[in-house]
Amino acid sequence: MLKKLLKHEWKSVGKILLPINLGIILLTIIGCIILSTDTFETEESLPLALLLFLFYTLSIMTFSGVTIIYIYVHFYKNLFTVEGYLWHTLPVTRTQLFHSRLLIGSFWCSLNSFLTVLSAAALGFTAGFHAATEEKMDSLQSLLMDGSLSKSADGTTADFVFSDIFGYSPAIFIILLLLVLLTSCISSVLMGYLSTLLGQLVEKYRLAASIGFYMAIYMITQTITSLVMIAPNIHIILSSDDETSTYFISNFFGSMFPAAIISQIILIVIFYTSSLLLIRRQPNLE
Repeated sequence: MLKKLLKHEWKSVGKILLPINLGIILLTIIGCIILSTDTFETEESLPLALLLFLFYTLSIMTFSGVTIIYIYVHFYKNLFTVEGYLWHTLPVTRTQLFHSRLLIGSFWCSLNSFLTVLSAAALGFTAGFHAATEEKMDSLQSLLMDGSLSKSADGTTADFVFSDIFGYSPAIFIILLLLVLLTSCISSVLMGYLSTLLGQLVEKYRLAASIGFYMAIYMITQTITSLVMIAPNIHIILSSDDETSTYFISNFFGSMFPAAIISQIILIVIFYTSSLLLIRRQPNLE
């Protein structure tokens, strides 16, 4: 029965979220085409460049915001409004209803995040590739493959090493970044679902209560996760030495990803366990 629920949920949610994610792809393709030309070579084109950058940024933020908000609203309307009367009369458990929406919601949220990062990376790469001269192509290839740039003509002296700045090689950096995005998306979806379920415990104004719970949980979790990532490097932050500052950047990135992944996994466990306990309660349908 869960497979049928997943199939129905996929079709229902995909009608809205598929065009949104296709919009990110289309926007990226158009942006890459523009950046691969000489459109912004002159100073007169600066206002146009700023306008297009602003349009791109607002569009991406809108696509991401609409995606996560729609996932929350769909969960609320589907299970706790008039639509819920139908779903709760079907021969399925409330946990199955919850898991079907969690899996599909997490997928679309993760896809949106991945496409957003890929979009920014594609535009940055296109701009850099277009700006690179033939003499710099070897250095660009070295940066992409080895994570380093050379300042000498023969390439024997390294001027920039990716791992010295970010703490990881480019490949490991990308893998950890994807894990951060994945765990963050699952945590975000669960936080919205948990807030909705907590809101149903209130007799009146359940939607407003859900929003209030979401804001409270969001502020608490953001404060805790920020402290977790900053606390190990607090002694370096207080130092003003240039060498120490350089070391801090490398050490910060080196510890940020593991701390972010671990903290998000802990939040996922807490949100998921709490949501399962609440979803088993008799729903108060509006």
